[in-house]
Amino acid sequence: MHRTLLLIDDEQSILRALRRTLHHAGYKVVTANSGDEALRLLEQNNHIRVVITDYHMPNMTGGELLANIKQRFSDIVGVMLTGYADIDSVIAALNSGTVYKYLTKPWDEGTLLAEIKGAFQHSQELDKLRRRSGALGIEELLFRREVMARLRQWMESGVETTAVYLDVNMFRSYNDSLGYEVADQLLVSLANTMLQNTPESGELGHMGGDEFVLLIPAAYSATETQNIVDALLQPFEQLQSIAGRELHISFSAGYALSPDDGETPESLIRNAQAALYNDKQSGARQFPRYQPAMNANSRGLMLLRSDLYQALDKDQLSVVYQPKISLRTGLIVGAESLLRWKHDSLGMISPETFIPLAETSGLIEPIGEWVLATASAQRKCWQREGVPPFLLSVNLSGRQLHQAMLADKIKHILDVSGIEPTDLELEITETFLIQDIDNSVKLLNELKALGIKLSIDDFGTGYSSLNYLNRLPIDTLKIDRSFVKELPQSRERLDLVRNVIQLSHDLGMSVVAEGVETQAQLDTLNTLNCDEIQGYFYSPPVSAGQFRALLENQPLIGKEYLQH
Repeated sequence: MHRTLLLIDDEQSILRALRRTLHHAGYKVVTANSGDEALRLLEQNNHIRVVITDYHMPNMTGGELLANIKQRFSDIVGVMLTGYADIDSVIAALNSGTVYKYLTKPWDEGTLLAEIKGAFQHSQELDKLRRRSGALGIEELLFRREVMARLRQWMESGVETTAVYLDVNMFRSYNDSLGYEVADQLLVSLANTMLQNTPESGELGHMGGDEFVLLIPAAYSATETQNIVDALLQPFEQLQSIAGRELHISFSAGYALSPDDGETPESLIRNAQAALYNDKQSGARQFPRYQPAMNANSRGLMLLRSDLYQALDKDQLSVVYQPKISLRTGLIVGAESLLRWKHDSLGMISPETFIPLAETSGLIEPIGEWVLATASAQRKCWQREGVPPFLLSVNLSGRQLHQAMLADKIKHILDVSGIEPTDLELEITETFLIQDIDNSVKLLNELKALGIKLSIDDFGTGYSSLNYLNRLPIDTLKIDRSFVKELPQSRERLDLVRNVIQLSHDLGMSVVAEGVETQAQLDTLNTLNCDEIQGYFYSPPVSAGQFRALLENQPLIGKEYLQH
């Protein structure tokens, strides 16, 4: 891989400092003092793969330069170096796709080198995608340049337009686990399926990689747009068979309307992308329309993402533990390890905010390993202190599931901490397992061979069925809190929970109900023969010291509520 990069800044002191740092890290560095000089150098040097530019420069801003580069050199990755005062301009560049990452002044050397390494890896991916562009070979499918030309034609003619931007969730994991050839087959299949459901007046375009755009020459209401997107994606509610493997495919989407949300093709697509990003970040899959506030939201999230890179080094992250209580003995039999982030200036940041940031930035892998190592070390410490044994649960993210040599990494962490694999349970979200059932079975069997317990988290929110449960080597099902919340009032939820518990027991699995908050919920779950409960009715997630205190004050459930 070429390790040549181009630095552009009109301040010589910054160029010297950056060049020295990057040269010591093994990179070949070319420098320029202006955008015009940078473009001339790129024409002369075809080994440059990454460009780092300041935002404020004479004659041409960093944003304008990177937009120019993206049009002329599609596999070069742009990184912007900026002060916080320029953040609004950076957001516009990020939303337009011209900037891969941004770095703030003054920069942290470790963060700088990590981001540059990621930029070179992204350049390799772009190079592969460039070689694949046009390879879908579908005559009816527009490509990026045709999309923009069609939009310009409609908009200049005064036609109101709806632009829906879509991408495939977790597509990178399919590339990693299936290989590019099979992933290409998947893209062709997805495109053909969507074309069959594209409105007669609409056009479907492929923007590169796993990104598509649906153009409709009309301005629709939110309900009408939702119905159109639902119809477009309805076939993907069923499993997709690709190269002999069954995959569950899901999309995120957002849309923008012209002229209100964008008066040019570029601004309309940029804002539709911002709405898509908002949909991915929220996890709600509501396919929202662009709102100006989304840019403000993006600004805050980008700043948080930057801070998250340093949170581990600054000891801002911690692990808390929420007890799981047996309905047979009334004793604590397990604890779920949960991550918390206390920001220096913002205080406690909700996991619902920072976990998606960790997922999208790639930080979830090192953070996930840190949580496992920290919780395992604490479990060993309690064991030495004579604390009664219990099962330690740690969540495993979708990104971690696709890590190479995952079982070996987990085994190494357990060896270092000194706890037995049988003392550990890994909780895996149902949807991630079902996305690629064959690969999931293989991976879970590797983990199971180590002696680790396995649990499906948030059961009932995804797409599992008896067929898949029979194939997965699972020990425990966790009933999602959204079902427990409606007990015992909802007859439908009551029947569903009863059936899940019965099914699990028939398959030799135990059942944990999470989100238990009331006495009525406890009574109902006890009557339904649920095995364990977890929730605020007994204890919120607590620190290690507080959890030990809970262990020393058992049982938590009175005898009158125990199963007989």
